[in-house]
Amino acid sequence: MDPCLSTAAARVFSGVLADFAFLFGDAVAPEELPAPDGPCFLACLPFHGRLEGNVTIVVSESLAMEIAANTLGREPSDPEVCRRAQDAVREVASVIGGHLVSALAEPGGDVQLTPPVLFLVDPSDWERMRSEPETQCFSVDGRPAMLRVALKQEGAA
Repeated sequence: MDPCLSTAAARVFSGVLADFAFLFGDAVAPEELPAPDGPCFLACLPFHGRLEGNVTIVVSESLAMEIAANTLGREPSDPEVCRRAQDAVREVASVIGGHLVSALAEPGGDVQLTPPVLFLVDPSDWERMRSEPETQCFSVDGRPAMLRVALKQEGAA
């Protein structure tokens, strides 16, 4: 990943988690990424226009529930938190995508964000993504999270 893109993506990811969900994460090497403690969710947010690509985040279910609890202002044990955890991951992906595209796009550049799609991640996909060089890994309050930003190069097929 381009070092400037990597730095911008990490800054946006950390800033959104702090401002939106009151959570703090540190970038870690892939081999230092905490193991997930259960199921994981992947949210992919495509964008297109003068800048094209996608933003992908992967978080553990327990982190998704903490994001939901913090954004809803509820206790993690509240049943509503469990029901809204996947929506919270989509919303965080949308906010990260919006901030990142704004930071990367040319002034006046027309870029449309597509609603994020959410998937469950199986252990083999988790390991594959964790080990790919384009993936940035984070420990968020001791829980794993990954970020990948892929930009389509202008003129590429």
